[in-house]
Amino acid sequence: MVTQDDIARKLNISRTTVSRALKGKNISDETKMKVLEAAKSMGYIPNTVATELASKSKKTVYVFTVVTIDEGYAMHMIDGIREVNQLWRDFNFQIEIVLTDINKEGNQCREQIKQFYEIIEQNQVNGVIFSALSKENMEIVRQECEKRNIPLMTLDMIYFDDRLCHVGPDYYELGKYSAAYLSQLVMKKGEILTFSYDEGYEIGEQRMRGFLAKLAENPRIHVTNFELAEMKKENYWELLDRYLSKIKPAAIYSPYHAEYIAEYIETHGIDGDEYVLIANGINENIEKYLFAGVINGIVSARPYYLGAVAANNFFKYFYRTNEMTRGRIDVMVDIYIAENYQRYDKLY
Repeated sequence: MVTQDDIARKLNISRTTVSRALKGKNISDETKMKVLEAAKSMGYIPNTVATELASKSKKTVYVFTVVTIDEGYAMHMIDGIREVNQLWRDFNFQIEIVLTDINKEGNQCREQIKQFYEIIEQNQVNGVIFSALSKENMEIVRQECEKRNIPLMTLDMIYFDDRLCHVGPDYYELGKYSAAYLSQLVMKKGEILTFSYDEGYEIGEQRMRGFLAKLAENPRIHVTNFELAEMKKENYWELLDRYLSKIKPAAIYSPYHAEYIAEYIETHGIDGDEYVLIANGINENIEKYLFAGVINGIVSARPYYLGAVAANNFFKYFYRTNEMTRGRIDVMVDIYIAENYQRYDKLY
């Protein structure tokens, strides 16, 4: 199908100029004639649905999301949102992303609400996609959006409102899937060394609760857990130096930064087959160790897909209402090994 972009490239003009010429608006007769002749010779057929969508008033949706501890996960999700933004760019649909960095010191719950109020008070806001850092934040945002008649959707956090559309995984279930996969790899027996961390927003806690609950079903599996004071590589390595040879685990698990453990194993010349190691996060280093055979598998929601689904569903709210999914969209958890791993960077 010939598009306006094809005509623009042929004539070396902008797509906007082509659109104006086809509509006969704000364009010279000479340019209009060139465009119409090219359109006819190329077999261009107007897309009346797209024209109708493009004529609608501009809709701007603000996505309030989080720079996570496993930064690769958040960036993949944002890339998915940006793909949808690019996909519908000609239909007066715009997505703006506002980030809250939970790795910074201080009360980031308060910072997130500050960002939210700055946006809704200073900009035209036609919709909000919100990743709530606390129940209080979720309630504040819900009430404000309701008062201002702003459509609201929630994304990828454990704080969401059942009355709203929510896109994201169940983190407790994600922990259970991780444990089920790991227990199969170690033949449902042996010592498992785990590293947990309280990031203050209950995500890691939910994963660990699900993980430990599932492992408790196997009486021949014993867990030794260490709570990390900080998410630094030195903290992981110090504990591994001190306890790895004493505990001699069959497997190692951490909800965050499995690449630190993988790097320790590689740096110390430990055989990759000596320990089973799985990851929940996705970033370039985790990918590298997966293909090197140091990390056995990744149990994770698909963050790119998650972001794209949320953004595309909001586009439907404005332009294809009957196609919009309402209620909870439970993004399933996948298990990746080196042989089936694929980094998602295009969905549409």
